[in-house]
Amino acid sequence: MASTNNYVVDLQEEERAIEKIGGKALNLCKMTSAGFKVPSAFVVSVDAYDYFIKKELESEISQILNSIDFNSEKSIARGCSSIKDIITSGTLPPNLREEIQQKIEDLPPGYYAVRSSAVAEDLPDASFAGQLDSFLNTARENILERVVDCWASYWNDRAVKYRHDSSIGHLDTELAAAGIAVVVQRMVNADISGVMFTANPVNGSNDIVIESTWGLGEAIVSGIVSPDSFVLGRGGNLLEKNIQSKDQGYFLKNGENRLISIPEEKQKKSSLNTEILKKLLSKGVELEEFFGVPQDIEWALECGEKEAQIYILQSRPVTTLTGEGDDILWTRAYGDEYWADATTPLFYDVMGKMLTDYVNHEGARIMGYKEITDTELLKLHKSRVYFNSWVLEKAFSYYPKFARSQELLNYFPLEDQNRISQYPSILHKTLLSQILIAIRDPDGMMHRTDKAYRKWAQGFIKKCSSFDETDLEELTDQELLTLYMDIEQSGIKHYQLIRYGMVSHSIATNLMVKNWLVKWLGDEDGSLYAGLISGLDDNKTVEMNISLSDLAQIIRKDPDLLQKINNIDDLGSLSNSDVENLISSNPTFKKEFHQFVTDYGHRSNTREILYPRWREDQAYVLSVIKLLSSSDLDLRKKELESREHRFKTEKEVFKRIKKVRGGFLKAKLFFTVLKLAQTYLTFRENQRFYLDHLLFRQRLMLLDLGRRLKEKAVLDAGEDVFFLYEKELFQFFPLDNLEVQVSVSQLRNEILERKREFYRYQWSLPPKFLKNGIEFDDTVTEYDASAVYGAAASPGIFQGVARVVESIEGLSHLEDGEILITSNTDPAWTAVFSKIGGLITETGGILSHGAVISREYRIPAVTAVKGATKIFKTGERLIVDGNDGVVYKKE
Repeated sequence: MASTNNYVVDLQEEERAIEKIGGKALNLCKMTSAGFKVPSAFVVSVDAYDYFIKKELESEISQILNSIDFNSEKSIARGCSSIKDIITSGTLPPNLREEIQQKIEDLPPGYYAVRSSAVAEDLPDASFAGQLDSFLNTARENILERVVDCWASYWNDRAVKYRHDSSIGHLDTELAAAGIAVVVQRMVNADISGVMFTANPVNGSNDIVIESTWGLGEAIVSGIVSPDSFVLGRGGNLLEKNIQSKDQGYFLKNGENRLISIPEEKQKKSSLNTEILKKLLSKGVELEEFFGVPQDIEWALECGEKEAQIYILQSRPVTTLTGEGDDILWTRAYGDEYWADATTPLFYDVMGKMLTDYVNHEGARIMGYKEITDTELLKLHKSRVYFNSWVLEKAFSYYPKFARSQELLNYFPLEDQNRISQYPSILHKTLLSQILIAIRDPDGMMHRTDKAYRKWAQGFIKKCSSFDETDLEELTDQELLTLYMDIEQSGIKHYQLIRYGMVSHSIATNLMVKNWLVKWLGDEDGSLYAGLISGLDDNKTVEMNISLSDLAQIIRKDPDLLQKINNIDDLGSLSNSDVENLISSNPTFKKEFHQFVTDYGHRSNTREILYPRWREDQAYVLSVIKLLSSSDLDLRKKELESREHRFKTEKEVFKRIKKVRGGFLKAKLFFTVLKLAQTYLTFRENQRFYLDHLLFRQRLMLLDLGRRLKEKAVLDAGEDVFFLYEKELFQFFPLDNLEVQVSVSQLRNEILERKREFYRYQWSLPPKFLKNGIEFDDTVTEYDASAVYGAAASPGIFQGVARVVESIEGLSHLEDGEILITSNTDPAWTAVFSKIGGLITETGGILSHGAVISREYRIPAVTAVKGATKIFKTGERLIVDGNDGVVYKKE
């Protein structure tokens, strides 16, 4: 236990271990000791938190932790709320309270920031960033209360889930990565503030980049102003200068950050002069030399009566310099359409090798695309899959110019988009590629691919039925490995057909239809296009949603069962046997529920195979049904209406096209291509349904391999198998019985680091582009005080209340007619689309899953709104304009 009189640490003290003061405080401590101008501060150490918890609360907290189901967000939220209540209502030991209070009383008048400083913040990439609370503009008399609030935030839901998933002890603060300190620091009344990078985060050069604005930095962070920007050489020469109009700024007034209008004469004036720029440059270089790596520095300038003082508020490594240099431009944008989820190493190998070997390399050889037959296609970076943009560019060069739409060009940086759009069409090679496909792989021809896929799917489902009768645990290692290889080989045809159906047929035909509708009929808002591709037959996702709606209708007519279900706060915590007992009172519902699990139990809310499928987690299905039961909407009826709307739109479009010049031939051509576009939109949705069948069986076998490795004491848990790469996994199950040459202890350490990275970035999207180890994102979200611009994905205008949902569990809070705002969607999400009035996503284009289903249900949608989950707040009133791709904040 901590000793007394050691709870408060001055920044100037020599002894400053991270496990005592946390990562944030350690940096401030180092800078203060080195003589940098840092606002005066002290630290309430980890020992103080540790002493309070262990002396007063450890037993209660431990009991609550033991009751939490870490697979249920509701259970985590409930447990964390109880722990935070215990901490904030607890009584501090007298000696601890006295020492902290005495330090507070010694502070000069003013306002203070009270910031959490987690020990885990010193892990790579600031893994706890944004998970803990901080409080600005705190009066002296409220500091102690805010310190306790920071301690309580150590138990925020996301922080607890991260620690659990990363194997960091919640209560064992003796561990190097556990515990929380609190920094109490004077608030600088900044007249000018900004950031400085001692390496250019865009191109990686060693130039100094400085951004600045009037007042506090919050004006930049909140997007109220665009800052002035300066690029300086190390010698002080000004290389670039961009002065923005800064009409507002935040200033510290009476303990509040107040937004104040900037006098007109200063709005377009440079916020920094040459003298200050040189002083900042000098400080930046000194900090870089002190820490030994390029720095990302927050600074503030306070104009005193005698001279201006530059304060360093924070300095950390430039995180966009990853050290992963390979001179390839990698893009996450294409992955947003196909592979948007956070990805484990094993799943990266399982699906990545198929995309590389069969979609890319084999497909390129068949079509004669010699340049890209052996190029590296994929990269796993911060748990997201990036695609090689050069491969995409070469493939798109075979597209005719009119097909290089903005949706496709957005896969590339802004500076490359015009060049790629004007790239000469290689039409003779395009024609040759189609001839080669007809000779070498006839199933790739547009009139055959869909039929071939349906035939393969029918056969694969029979194989899955046989698989499901197999007891995996009864198989020998060799038998299980042979079965795995057999299922994997059977799935190759899936990838061989989607390389045509998704990559070329679907994109090409839909872009042609969309382009002709605009050119011939002026369909600028996309309403005709949306009408033509909704209400399509045999859409597995729509059929799944209708089945869920039917189940919801059944329990709406059974008040007793509905009441039982509604009385359970956390359905997600129920086991499959609990669900079985709960629904047994209604034989009709039970029968239909079992049929749904039979038909769709291989699906999940994510493609990532780390997570259970619905057959394994039937409580999730019941949760969706409960959500849908709150609405009387009948999706079966709605789908019939969509189909009628499509028939009506087709007649209208056919009639109008015949009236334009050359109308008869154009109409004939248009409807030939339209039928193909409709076919391959359905193909695009249904291939996910059958891919889920494949991945479900692969998941089950990989889990059993993990179980066997746990029994051999190679893994701590069976699910850790997903944090191995295939090569590592199959070393333990070699077909030729070779001896394994691997250090188990080293492998376990690798797994722990990979788990930490996965969970660290699970809910955040890393930058769009990566090159030479440098991350950058040049998709600028345009917005003013009331409007945010994205991509028009589904036409119509809707006004309503926002609901920000970061994970699928958050859908349980969704109310009828709300605007769903999320990063991206998956088929499992679309069951609730019948409830929403509008959709806003951070990723995706016109063929993304969310856009397709939005048009199916005629829901206005805007996609590709960078930072949407941060820009908008739950409860805000918004207007979603799916015609122009704009979201308006309603005053």
